[in-house]
Amino acid sequence: MHLIGEQGVGIFLFVVLALQGGAMLVCTGRFLQIKPEGQGIVMAENYFNTGILILFIPLIAVSLIIGWYQILDLTHLDIDIPWLIYGLEAIGIALIICGTAMVVFGFLALRNTFQPGGFAPRSQDPLVTWGIYSLLRNPLNAGVLSVTLGLALVVQSLFVIALFIIYLILVLRVLSIEESWLSEAFAEEYRSYRQKVKRLVPFIY
Repeated sequence: MHLIGEQGVGIFLFVVLALQGGAMLVCTGRFLQIKPEGQGIVMAENYFNTGILILFIPLIAVSLIIGWYQILDLTHLDIDIPWLIYGLEAIGIALIICGTAMVVFGFLALRNTFQPGGFAPRSQDPLVTWGIYSLLRNPLNAGVLSVTLGLALVVQSLFVIALFIIYLILVLRVLSIEESWLSEAFAEEYRSYRQKVKRLVPFIY
């Protein structure tokens, strides 16, 4: 870590988690009250997502603060090109900040309509298209993906890159399932929204 040091990165990660946790508190939906339903892929994506946020990132943050990270991570890449290291760290920090903003504003937009993945839309819930949902359809998933990829670049770890790839595959599979539910529940309203707003990356995909 060269831009803000290992301890700085560790503290930064805890700030990120605190912001995301605070945003969760505004959600009065069914957060973790009921186990996700449906296919095993849905369960896997939910547990993977939760594991990244409440277990994996805190462990990395602690190991960075106490100076053990490079000892514990056997897949850490030893890069000897200063400009490349600085570039990866800068891009990684930017991705973590952007991802955190997506998660925070995603929770704030959903509020009492929030549900963990694996639930069909409830009859009383509207289709949320305001706030950050006017820029992309799945800001919570996009945010966690962005944070995970950013973390991989900051710590330069093949293991974290592998986690990002696995989570991306799970997310894409689950989104296909959830989008079919939304199409059934909101019909033309969702189809129109889907045509106008990108899935995970604003204006791109």
